[in-house]
Amino acid sequence: MLDNNPVDKDIIEIKVSRVIPAEKWRVIRLLTKVWEFPSYIPSVKEATVLSKSGHKMVTKWRIQVDKVPISWIEEDTLEIAKNKISFCEKEGDLEAFSGEWLFNTHPEGTEVLVTVHLKVGVPAIREFADSYIRKLIVLNFEAILSAIEKRLISLRYISYRKGDTDKIAGFGIIGHLYNFYHLEKCFHILNPEVKLPSREFLSQLFHLTPSFKLYDIKDFKSKTGELVNGFFIIATFIPDMIEKDVWLVFSKVVKACKLAEKKGVGIVTLGGFTSIVAEKVGHEISEQVDVAVTTGNSFTAAMAIEGVLKAVQLLGRDISNLALTIVGGTGDIGSACSRVLVDKVRQLTLTGRTKSNLQLMHKELSRHRKAKVFVTTDNEAAVRAADIVISAASATSSILKVDWFKPGAIICDVGYPKNISYAPTERKDIFIFSGGLSKPPTSLSFPIDVGLPAPDTLYGCFSESIILALDKRYENFSFGRGNITPEKIQEIKSLGEKHGFTLADFYWGDKRIDSDTIECVKEAVARIVK
Repeated sequence: MLDNNPVDKDIIEIKVSRVIPAEKWRVIRLLTKVWEFPSYIPSVKEATVLSKSGHKMVTKWRIQVDKVPISWIEEDTLEIAKNKISFCEKEGDLEAFSGEWLFNTHPEGTEVLVTVHLKVGVPAIREFADSYIRKLIVLNFEAILSAIEKRLISLRYISYRKGDTDKIAGFGIIGHLYNFYHLEKCFHILNPEVKLPSREFLSQLFHLTPSFKLYDIKDFKSKTGELVNGFFIIATFIPDMIEKDVWLVFSKVVKACKLAEKKGVGIVTLGGFTSIVAEKVGHEISEQVDVAVTTGNSFTAAMAIEGVLKAVQLLGRDISNLALTIVGGTGDIGSACSRVLVDKVRQLTLTGRTKSNLQLMHKELSRHRKAKVFVTTDNEAAVRAADIVISAASATSSILKVDWFKPGAIICDVGYPKNISYAPTERKDIFIFSGGLSKPPTSLSFPIDVGLPAPDTLYGCFSESIILALDKRYENFSFGRGNITPEKIQEIKSLGEKHGFTLADFYWGDKRIDSDTIECVKEAVARIVK
């Protein structure tokens, strides 16, 4: 927050403020360690203590902003009773430079307000110099406050890793909207009377909007009685934006994680495409932030597998005689499902876009496995031949058609957005459901439509972060391409059971799959068997 209210025609007044998520004493202590500033504040090139006596010290400064160096020596006075640090230039490049830091208790930590009075004192070019130097000083103090905040957050996570387990707690869920229709729908849910501007205007505005916290999740209760709090954060992009500006989307996801860090959460989950952008740019998000990160793919895969096994059982089929196709079989969820199910089915076919990745999976799965393993880039042919389809492709729109599936087929769509359109279909002879969903021990009602059919239903990726937070497992659990192993899946499934997370009821879209639907599919299966 900036304010320009000159005291007189020569003195420039600047105000810069920021709420830092830390106790007042921690902020003040870090700010008084000025000799450390050059190590973590890029604009500060030198900050040396020349002398110190009681609550006063004399310091020498050199900053550089926009390639312009500014040097001075100042006297600093710490007034603890007034929650204030005052400073006044003794000599330097500016004719006058003084001000104060004020520290006020805030619900989210400490509000730091810096007030600066300065005079450049350069004749002839004064009009330009005053405006330009004012901008540089503002940028410098903003950089100091931002760096102080980042350092205090990092120190909190470092303390946790050293054994101070009270430093962090809870979870963050990072999600995104899947297209502009979804965006408009959510705006109307938040305000039914809203009159939206043109899509072109809204698109550009959303493109520029930073990620933000949408919803507080309070007192989520485990079956064990354990309570945990969390936050739902929107990363402001839709999947189509990834191809246009992947680095912008990556930065939005990183900033969403940093919002969670400011809240002191123990772990965040990257829902939908938020985990995919890291692969696109070749950088791990976990390397950019201090908070533990998970994709949630282990529990998503666990729920997808359990859903398929239950559907097979409901239809009275023997999975060992069935052919399974996994669309998106080289991705994290698809490959994880294949590693678990390759020993349960008669035949396994993986589809994908990259032949080299498919060949690697074929080599891995063909070793001493029960099923015959095939790979292909032809989704349609693979789906038409399958008794079971798990669709886990990362696609921005539907890629499979309902009429491709054979009668009696079981189809588990794990995609977000969905790989198969929710458009109404006349087919009653296939068992198609939204996969990877769990039933949590505490129902959640989100303020916008996040694509879930009921409050007692939750995405597997959302569930994973909550499970890990309930168990105080603040670690990068499901992260890194190809790291979703059968052992990881079983581990998170067991933790989920401990805390009361079970397989969700079967839904397709917002419609629960009822017994009549199941009977129709069973009849189709009976006709096939005959």
